[in-house]
Amino acid sequence: MPEDSANLWSWWTFSFVEPLFKVSNSRRVNDEDVWTLSPFFTHKNLFTKYLQYTSEHPEHSLLRYLIRSSSLDLILDVVLNTWSATIGFVPPYALQRILQALSDPAPNAKSTAYFFAVVGFVANLSFAQVDVNRLWFTRRCYERTRGQLFCALHYKALKRRDFSGKSTKKPEDDLDGDEGNADLGKIVNLMQGDAYAVAYRFWQFSGFFLAPVRLTIALIYLYRILGWSAFAAVIVTIVVYLLNWPLANYDIYLMRQTWKASDRRMNTVNELFQNIRFLKFYGWEFRWSERVQQARDNELRWRVKSNVVDVFIGFIWSWMPSATALTTFVCYTVVAKERLTVAVAFTAIALFSYLQGPMMELPDQVRAMLHAYVSMQRIEKFLDEPEVPDWATSLKRDGQPSSSNEAEVGFENAKFEWDIATEDAPSRFTLGPLDIRFPPGRLSLVSGPTGSGKSALLVAMLGEMHCTSGRVLLSKAGHQVAYCAQNPWLEHATVRDNIIFNSGYGYDELRYRAVVDACALEKDFEIFPAGDMTEIGEKGITLSGGQRARIALARALYSPAKVILLDDPLAAVDLHTAAHLVKKAFSGDLARNRTIILVTHHINLCLPIAAHLVELSSGAVLRNGSTADLRERNELEKLVEAEDTAVEDTTETSSATTTDVEHEIDLGKSRAPSIHSNDKGKGRSTPQDDNTRAGKLIDEESRAEGRVSLRTYWTYIRAAGIICWILTFTLMLMLRVINIGFQFFLARWGEAYEKGGPVTELSGIQVHGILDGLPPPDENVKPWLMIYLYISLSGALVVLLYISLGYYASLRASRSLFIAMLQRLSRAPSRFFDITPIGRILNRFTSDINTVDHALQSSASAALSGTMNFVISFFVVVSIVPSFAPFALFIAWLYIRLAPSYVRASRDLRRLESVSLSPAFAGFDELLRGLPHVRAFGMEERYQDRFYQRVDKFQSFDHVYWLIAGWLNWRYDCLGSLVVFMTTLFALGSSVSSGHAALVIVQAGIFAEASRQLVRVLAQVELDFNSVERIIEYLDVPQEAPAVIQEKRPPAAWPSSNGELIVQDLVVKYAPHLPAVLKNVSFYVKPTEKVGVVGRTGSGKSTLVMSLLRIIEPSGGHIIIDGIDIATIGLEDLRSRITIISQDVSLFSGTLRSNLDPFNEHTDQECWDVLERCHLTTILKGSLQRSQGAHEISLDMPISQTGSLSAGERQLVAMARAILRRSNLVILDEATSQIDTELDDQIQRTIREEFAGAIVITIAHRLKTVLDYDRILVLRSGEIVEFDSPQVLLRKPGGAFRDMCRASADKRVYQAASEPP
Repeated sequence: MPEDSANLWSWWTFSFVEPLFKVSNSRRVNDEDVWTLSPFFTHKNLFTKYLQYTSEHPEHSLLRYLIRSSSLDLILDVVLNTWSATIGFVPPYALQRILQALSDPAPNAKSTAYFFAVVGFVANLSFAQVDVNRLWFTRRCYERTRGQLFCALHYKALKRRDFSGKSTKKPEDDLDGDEGNADLGKIVNLMQGDAYAVAYRFWQFSGFFLAPVRLTIALIYLYRILGWSAFAAVIVTIVVYLLNWPLANYDIYLMRQTWKASDRRMNTVNELFQNIRFLKFYGWEFRWSERVQQARDNELRWRVKSNVVDVFIGFIWSWMPSATALTTFVCYTVVAKERLTVAVAFTAIALFSYLQGPMMELPDQVRAMLHAYVSMQRIEKFLDEPEVPDWATSLKRDGQPSSSNEAEVGFENAKFEWDIATEDAPSRFTLGPLDIRFPPGRLSLVSGPTGSGKSALLVAMLGEMHCTSGRVLLSKAGHQVAYCAQNPWLEHATVRDNIIFNSGYGYDELRYRAVVDACALEKDFEIFPAGDMTEIGEKGITLSGGQRARIALARALYSPAKVILLDDPLAAVDLHTAAHLVKKAFSGDLARNRTIILVTHHINLCLPIAAHLVELSSGAVLRNGSTADLRERNELEKLVEAEDTAVEDTTETSSATTTDVEHEIDLGKSRAPSIHSNDKGKGRSTPQDDNTRAGKLIDEESRAEGRVSLRTYWTYIRAAGIICWILTFTLMLMLRVINIGFQFFLARWGEAYEKGGPVTELSGIQVHGILDGLPPPDENVKPWLMIYLYISLSGALVVLLYISLGYYASLRASRSLFIAMLQRLSRAPSRFFDITPIGRILNRFTSDINTVDHALQSSASAALSGTMNFVISFFVVVSIVPSFAPFALFIAWLYIRLAPSYVRASRDLRRLESVSLSPAFAGFDELLRGLPHVRAFGMEERYQDRFYQRVDKFQSFDHVYWLIAGWLNWRYDCLGSLVVFMTTLFALGSSVSSGHAALVIVQAGIFAEASRQLVRVLAQVELDFNSVERIIEYLDVPQEAPAVIQEKRPPAAWPSSNGELIVQDLVVKYAPHLPAVLKNVSFYVKPTEKVGVVGRTGSGKSTLVMSLLRIIEPSGGHIIIDGIDIATIGLEDLRSRITIISQDVSLFSGTLRSNLDPFNEHTDQECWDVLERCHLTTILKGSLQRSQGAHEISLDMPISQTGSLSAGERQLVAMARAILRRSNLVILDEATSQIDTELDDQIQRTIREEFAGAIVITIAHRLKTVLDYDRILVLRSGEIVEFDSPQVLLRKPGGAFRDMCRASADKRVYQAASEPP
């Protein structure tokens, strides 16, 4: 940073920032043009100090540390502000002496006036210098505090125990009481809202202490001018404070409720976009976005209440100077019978308006202090949440192993539950007691039926599950552990980065190749557009389930870990690939001397290389011992019979080293999106495309250039209501007219004392009418006071209307922009969500919507009012002192000359800042989802460091923005001082009356302040409108076809059970310039027919399914379901009548019932029936009986997005949800991959019975599931090769389906294919 080496002059004038203006005047300012943060500001250095302090003083609160660490800045702030507060009374005093001198006929009176003009000028110049230096110190304090809060929240999130297994169900409208533990929406709110609120108090620290000082000085000074009448002002002030206190208390309550409603709204938004693909498959995105709207409306209802209170508070404080002036003048003229001369009146008015600052500031400061107190409580509450045990996270470990024998891996009399169970809601699942030792350096298997606690055992071993007794034997020190979960967590990075994952080896070519080969990834890399440098979307969105599982497995194998925990990676792949993985990954060089604990249903496949076996049932150990012991006791054979899934197969015809066939399965994440990336055609199929873009999935976040467009302003004005803005403008104008009229009236009143009666002509301004008939104030002051009262009341009324209208317009605009953005995004095609990180979308819904909610209306109003002040005060001054016009124009030119450099640079910096904020939050969202992995690999430091870098980047733009603001302030303050000084000299030289001299000097002050504020508020408006610009960017996202086409709505019973499916000449392309993925595909499916779709990787299976749901719109041909061409009806009508069950399960935070039937369309009994049919009740009852005895399973059982159910149970819930829809066209895609064999057979039976009257299309991964189907459709390269019954195809010599079956390892399938034709 340039200020680190600035000399005294450039430090005083902030001229060290000028090199940046050379850049901004010639082109757009970019990242590399902005200085990096000074070491005194970098977050790693700041936070290291905080950690050091907390280790030395663990009992001290965060707030105490923040005050202590910023003490120097806070002291300097108070000292510098004390100067402004005390010397601030010199200009009003100088004004009083000047006005007294003007009405004094003595010969030396003029020289006194000139002397005090100079005194006022010097005082104003001193404020310019003090303010700019104070700004730097207070900003340093603010930036450091905010940064430390950001880091503390992020650091806590890395250590915090995951509460996803515990869902605290609360009624929608219950906002009293805090809503349990923080989730993503709330944590983002803590960072985006609460951290700012607390840091802002540090920035405005001295105002809180100095407002009373300034009040006291002002009142003493008033007493010297007005005598005891000044105490009337004190009485009014006390009354106002008393009125304000209950309002402020109520405001705090309302604010808490608004924050809670805001958290809830953010969680709903987060849930909507995290699960947007699933919601689109089911045609539910519109109804879900209605839920978000309800949450938003609930938040806005609290804001309306809060705004009503704020209107009254704002009105009381803004009318208060008029009220104090009125009561004081009444006392002074009527009771004390004093003469209200120009000098007295204008000095008193100057003091009253000066008083308005601290008077309004004080309640604002108190309110803001209370806001910050609430925010600090929320932050402290989050920082106090339970954490994982010390040994489970590298941030708390001292490097010592947790057991005496470091090689030991297992459990010692350990019991676990998913959360700290409360008395009224016992934990749904308990695991243990476990007393297991896994043999070091060997492979151990963990098996058991669905829901028996296999995944929980691994999670418990990582320290992620709450241990109620006993202990875990595992050392995580020194990156000793690797973990691969059932639902693999991948970062938004390249495939290679995901596999290497910052491993101690770095990129070791030989090791990397060995791992890629062991995980059968080479064929996948050939398909990817940029091989292993292809970018993976958030949550691995562009990959199939098998690819995700194998990349996560590769990451675990590549790591230097001695203990590897694998949660069923074989479930997502076919049997050939599974055999390859067992041979190359779980045995051989990569597995040598590594303790591998593998959860699997493939017992038969893994037994030859396994040394130990644990079988679980409902969280308890059934069998535990070495495979040799179990074989001797004849227990192994029983287990294999019950458990094994060696009846899987492949639809590949190649040898056991081939990759799996599920490259293309995952809906909307199919091969085509990852190859033919987005619309720009970045894939390999466009030869002219150079490789720099290949494999790049997510574009850089765009930022606007140049001025904010007129369309942006117009959008906001339309959203707020054009009438509202016209009224706002009118009220502002009225307010200015009333103020000027009030000052003219005061001047007339004061001069009437001097002249002994009203004066009708003043420096060429004719004033006729009501004032002419007034008696001299010496005789009767009451008529003058009544006019004063009328002016004051009319001003008060206008202020009340103006504040109310401002809040109304703001609410209206924020509501309509929020809804518009929500609707456009929920209607965006799936492809948009592949290439846009969720964090980026959430940033729009937090910081940008917050700006529209809170800042925009006030900054737009400030800009309008500043412009009016500038123009009106200029005209008043020039009309009274015409000779000042040339100088005024020169000064105005100087103001305008300085502004463009600042405006250009500040605009670019603010845009850079808002764009740099997204990665910090996008990464945070991703991190929270993958915390168990990050902690397992011991990568917390890496993520904390990455967070430091991202916040440093954001902070550098913010810091430089405030440096250039200081540069402009200093220059404008000096110019402002000059304007007031020169105006005073002109007024003194042109021999105007004392009343008009007073008017001119007051208006010159307003002109100087307005011109100073104007550039800043206009720039601020532009910066705030940057948020509207970013929202508008999302109002332009491409849209899917209409949800409902009223004139083409299908019948209620469509598709009926006797409906057929006809596909004619179907052509599908991912972009117009890319080759077709499906080429003129035609086939016919009879009513209630069951069809299996098979084919090799990239054959077009998923694309066909996507076309049926119109996730991808066909380029040609027709799909006709039950007599209706699906291209002619609305998407919601289509998707809500077709049911798809995919491998990726989306569940929502809530209850079992709300997941089965989110929109309450079915009875409880129907829900129970489908749970029974899917065998979920038996599984859940099993775990419930062990953990809590008498408790019955309930539909109100809490379920969260991530934890609380095993992967198999989640698939069963998804199956039950699908059956409940009772569709007559059902698509199945690897719907039972995580379920044990016995249960899978029962589920397949359920599917056949439940969907007996429906067309079922199954994308087959296990051929045994489709062998008894009516017909099999074989695809190759987007064309149909065979389509007939399995019996016919199996007897067709050289047939594609027959070859697949013959290559299968499934005995039953192989036998079926081996019978002679």
